[in-house]
Amino acid sequence: MNAPVVAQREFENLLNLLTTRQHLWPHEPVNEALSHTVADLDVCSNAIAQSLDRLHLDANQSIGRLRRTELMQLARTIHRYWRASEAAAQSAR
Repeated sequence: MNAPVVAQREFENLLNLLTTRQHLWPHEPVNEALSHTVADLDVCSNAIAQSLDRLHLDANQSIGRLRRTELMQLARTIHRYWRASEAAAQSAR
């Protein structure tokens, strides 16, 4: 399978997971919801920290308070940092 298709699927999986957490557990803090992405999708925890910092999001805010566009931007930013960290790790090998 080619890389753009895999990358798009990874992003969609990440967004779907965050959307599900937003709908099922709207009072859950953003940082707690994101910790599940580390466990479920093996997302780099540094990518999450960098994304929250870059977007100036309050990690203690409930995930239900995020707009759909904010959730998509968060997922896209996490995915970008996640892919960059994996690429850096592979080039270091």
